Amino acid sequence: MNIRIGIVLLVFWAGCAPHRQPDFTPGKPHLKVVTYNVNWGFSQPQIVVDFLAEADADIVCLQETHSRWEAMLKKQLAMRYPYCVFRGLPGAGGIAIMSKYALRDTIVIEPSEGWFPALLTNAQTPVGEIQILNVHLRPPLSDSGSVTISGVYNAPEIHSKELKGFIKKADPNKPIVITGDFNENETDKAIRWLISQGFTDALSSFDTYTKTWVWNTSAGISLKARYDHIIINKYLACTGAAVVPVKASDHMPVVATIVGQP
Repeated sequence: MNIRIGIVLLVFWAGCAPHRQPDFTPGKPHLKVVTYNVNWGFSQPQIVVDFLAEADADIVCLQETHSRWEAMLKKQLAMRYPYCVFRGLPGAGGIAIMSKYALRDTIVIEPSEGWFPALLTNAQTPVGEIQILNVHLRPPLSDSGSVTISGVYNAPEIHSKELKGFIKKADPNKPIVITGDFNENETDKAIRWLISQGFTDALSSFDTYTKTWVWNTSAGISLKARYDHIIINKYLACTGAAVVPVKASDHMPVVATIVGQP
């Protein structure tokens, strides 16, 4: 790991009352994963690219990408990430996976409910072949995109249906990493369902406090939540996870180091 990124992660971790000390460089084969909603507004793209270059993750899962994001990321990071899949959609619907390792059998999964598709691929990694499922669940908004009580109220049920539909396309008997912008905290319905099925939210094992999303409203109020997650099944373990304070989007990236179970 780059020394500066390592220091930032450890300092950020130190102030977040973690459950156990993270190890981002375990002495055995491991996989470093980043999930990052980069924001379709494209307001500070170079900061995002610089972070990704310095973080040097093995797999990068992005949400809210589009053609401009794709062009810039491929231009500046092509040598680092020769294997890329971008799915472009209008507005905030784009989604992407960038990898140092070969990807195969990649599919786009359209949502049964919700707004945005998911990407499912198989990555050939030092930990073995791992399924990567990158999601962007529906924001807690009305059908017209407005902030309403009904939009917030209905979101948990919609998220559960979205996630159950996406995960049906994966093989439950193989390792899988589910990443992305879930638009819900780990205590909400969809993630609680995953945990009940034997999955683990990587970040929560080390930090149950730090927010990954901040929205400054016109009323001067900051809304904050833990919307971004890296979730693994029973065939994998996480030795370290953290939120990195990169201020280039309304979201901040989450990074996790993953190993195989003995």
